[in-house]
Parts: sequence; C-alpha cells; structure tokens
Amino acid sequence: MSGAPQDGGPGLPARWLHVAAGIAVALAFTGYVAGTRPVPERPEPESTPGASATSERAPSYRELREARRGDNARMYEGAMEALRQGLDPLTPTAVATVEQRARAVEARKAHRAYDGAPPTIPHEVDPLGTPGCLSCHGQGMKLGERIAPRISHPPYQSCNQCHVVEASPKPLAPYPDVPANRFVGRTSAGGGARAWPGAPPTMPHAEHMRTECASCHGPTGKPGLRTSHPERQNCVQCHASSAALDQREPPVGLLDSTPPPGVAKEVP
Repeated sequence: MSGAPQDGGPGLPARWLHVAAGIAVALAFTGYVAGTRPVPERPEPESTPGASATSERAPSYRELREARRGDNARMYEGAMEALRQGLDPLTPTAVATVEQRARAVEARKAHRAYDGAPPTIPHEVDPLGTPGCLSCHGQGMKLGERIAPRISHPPYQSCNQCHVVEASPKPLAPYPDVPANRFVGRTSAGGGARAWPGAPPTMPHAEHMRTECASCHGPTGKPGLRTSHPERQNCVQCHASSAALDQREPPVGLLDSTPPPGVAKEVP
C-alpha cells in the first residue's frame, strides 16, 4: 500500500488539470458551432425620405418670446383661411372711370397726413402685444365688405413704427400747449402723364416703399385704382417713373421764413 497516492499527493493536481482541459475543449467546441451557424437576416429599418428636412429647428430666443403657446396657439390660422374670400389676381377688371378714380384718390387722403405719408390704422391695435398685421395684409384679403389691402413694401419688424392708430378708443387727456406747426404736405399729383394717346401712363408717385403695385392696383385695391390687366406681372416694364413728379418743388410757403401764427419771428 505504500505505492498508493495519499490525499493531497501529486495525483490531485493532475486530475484538476484534466477537468480544466475538458471544460476548455467544451467551450471551444460550443464557440465553433455557434460561429459556423448561419446568422438570421434582420430586416433593414425603413428610412423615411426627407426626414432630415422635416426635423424641427431649435427656435431662437426672439422666436420664443414672440411665439404663441398653448392649445389655442394656432386657432386663428384655420379660421382666417375659412373666412378668406377668393380673389383671383389674374381676372381682368373693367377700366376705371374718371369719377371712380377721383373717389379713390379722395378716400386715400382720408387715412394719410399728406401725400406719400404712411396710412393710418382704421381699427384698434393692442399696443402691448405683437400685432398680427400680416395675417390680413400679408397677401391681402376680403372679409365680407371689408378689404385688407396687400402690404405695398417688404415687411419690417414693427408696423406700428410708421403706421399709427387713426382714432384711439382710449382717448388721453388733451395736451395743454400744442406747439405750432406750419408743415404743409404735398397734395396728390393725380394721374400719370402719357407720352402719346394710348401710351402707358407714368407712375404719379415715387416707387420707394411702393414696389408692390398690386397693393393698390390689384384685386384688393379700390375700384378706381384697380388695373384692367392684372395678368401682367411686371408693371415697371411699361410704367416708368415720372421725372417731373419725382423732382417737383415743395408747396409754396414751405421754405419761406414766415413763422406760424402765435410764434414770434427771430431777429438775427
């Protein structure tokens, strides 16, 4: 019995070595089988065309300050489209008569301090909120018998900077000492001159801030000012500026030294 290995003798490590070698062989065989097995095909995710173009852009701080929020943020968008009455900009209209044009020119004067001045606003405007002027005046629209003309110049940030309310529903206290003012604005020049009978008339006003001719002469303009051929889009191709009107002199007495009533004349 002296040749039999004792507990903890040299035969125990060899036995554990055999066990570890068997486990390694089993793991290697399992990995080989798993690696040679065909991989099941996975369906490719469907890509939406133009997904990057429809992704939302992070708004700026100014947009966050002026944007409408809440459940009713866009309630007026569909309402304005439902109320908007179709005005075909390409439908020819009748040629305006002399009386219609005269009435249209007088109506324009009622909302301007002088010829060429920004027109006043004939309705109430909230001075504390952001006015939505372009909702009606951006493209021009007709609501019943009221017509909102299209803006005649590129839109700017603050419409109230030039256009003021004509009659405020909240009158202020009368100013005790109104300063004297002798400013006299230019009157309307009437119609444009023609080089010969039947020639296109020249523009009877400056083109500055009036580049959108359809604002007054389009389908949303007054009947006396509407063009009879709105299908022609390039107006300045035939109607040129008038050098005589662009260089006309100011009204008589505007540049003299006569002081207004109640103001003493300065003695040099």
